[in-house]
Amino acid sequence: MSEQTTDLTIVRKENVQMIAQSAPQIYQDNTLSCQRCNDYGKRLLAQINEHGMNDELDMQCATYITKAKNTVKKMNTNRSAITKLFDQIRSEFTGMENSIDPTKTDSVPYQIQQARNAYAARKRAEEERRRREELLRQQREQAFNRYKQEVEDDYKRSFNTYTAQSINALTDLNANVTLDNYEAQCRAIKEFSVVLPQDWATKTPSTVRIPAELSDMQDKLREVRTSIALKLMEQFAKQYQFEVGDYRDNIMDALPSKKAELERMQKANEEEKARMAAELKAREEAEAKRIETERKRKEEEEAAKKKMQAEASELGSLFGQQSVVAPAGYQPKTSVKKRMVFHDPEGIIAAVSFWWAKEGKFLSVEDLAKTFKKQITYCEKVANDKDHPEFINSSSITYEDEVKAK
Repeated sequence: MSEQTTDLTIVRKENVQMIAQSAPQIYQDNTLSCQRCNDYGKRLLAQINEHGMNDELDMQCATYITKAKNTVKKMNTNRSAITKLFDQIRSEFTGMENSIDPTKTDSVPYQIQQARNAYAARKRAEEERRRREELLRQQREQAFNRYKQEVEDDYKRSFNTYTAQSINALTDLNANVTLDNYEAQCRAIKEFSVVLPQDWATKTPSTVRIPAELSDMQDKLREVRTSIALKLMEQFAKQYQFEVGDYRDNIMDALPSKKAELERMQKANEEEKARMAAELKAREEAEAKRIETERKRKEEEEAAKKKMQAEASELGSLFGQQSVVAPAGYQPKTSVKKRMVFHDPEGIIAAVSFWWAKEGKFLSVEDLAKTFKKQITYCEKVANDKDHPEFINSSSITYEDEVKAK
């Protein structure tokens, strides 16, 4: 407000004196005019109620309505000087209030609030961008770690399969030993390689699919697979030599005894020969089963260990993602609400349809008429067009004539 406030009408002495001097008389005159107009009108209304309307009474009523309108104008003229002054007083007070009301457009607090809103929106957008970037980084990191683990697990599964195939091959060689091929089978078992080929990893590529999050890291992932393969090859070589070599040595140690047993079987009768052959087969199958069971037990232990590690990693990832939600640094308090922005008239139709389905169709006709007063007024205006009236053709709508006397 400017320094001229002290010279406003609300503090002028002559205006205060004018109100004090003229207001009582004006109030008394207007009260008397109002009373006389009402009294005369009530007498006319009583005659209408008692005898009904006729031509003479209708003309008296028309004259009365005209005089009532003139009385209202006179009363308004009498009190206008005072009420205008009161309006100015109210306007000055509300003007001062509005000038610092944060909800009023163009007030200083309103402009400051708009600046705060823009700043809060920018901060929120920056925080959302940071959160998305951090979440994407964590997802890529988790996908990368998961990919490395899956590649390692895939190589281990392939190695276990390869080892099992070698053990089965030795089992088959041993099972097919006879007196006729004894020397050849012994030589084949003895010469069976217990050394894992150096190019095994190269010939056994990883079959793990590349995650979508890492599609831009093809070259790096190839390096990762190569690195994992080199790291595992040392372990695989020792494990292969131990498991396959130990099994081969056990077979070699038992071959002389097996030869002797085959020789005894050759000398035995048919019944005894069948019994001895069955016992030999059962022993060899039991030994092969024992070795396979031990191998699977180790695989299951390794799988259980990996599962625990994966669950712990997943839990850690969950806490990591939760930490992303917390904003960093100062954040102004905000209230975020959705606001509809219409890009074309069809959007208005969609909004009205949504409102109608959720609330409108449950309202009374009176409430709906109030809500759509502007639209109804327009329809009535078109219907009352003298040159080209238009009407809505619907069983839910009828048009009635509203007659007013002039």
